[in-house]
Amino acid sequence: MTTNAITAMGTVLTFDTETIGEVMSLTGTRSRRIVDILSCDSTNEAVEKIAGALNEGEVTVHIVYDGSDAGVYNILNTKFLAKTNATLLITYPDTSSHSCNAIISSLGLPSFSEADGPIELDVTLALSGQATFTDVAP
Repeated sequence: MTTNAITAMGTVLTFDTETIGEVMSLTGTRSRRIVDILSCDSTNEAVEKIAGALNEGEVTVHIVYDGSDAGVYNILNTKFLAKTNATLLITYPDTSSHSCNAIISSLGLPSFSEADGPIELDVTLALSGQATFTDVAP
């Protein structure tokens, strides 16, 4: 059986129409609040659970540091300080995409682990509202 996997190379990330270049990795998790229900007339004293509100969660992006005036760190820092709530769009190489409003909740300081390695940082965006997923037409 052949795989339907695609490589991450070519994935494009934009926030507030600004392209975030040199993305090294991207992770995120969605969740749903689970509500415990137990009433006085429960015959077996067992808690039941129902699905509650959707939380689109957060996306953490690991990127290469660019400290130039027009560089990605300056762009992200400006949006972080301004509390910008804007569209985060992730477009994958097969043209499928994931879009949601987001706010930068954490902007890491540039760091490195090896003297001859790249200077890197993590940016975490808290997603707000419901995300839109657009699949590639079959």
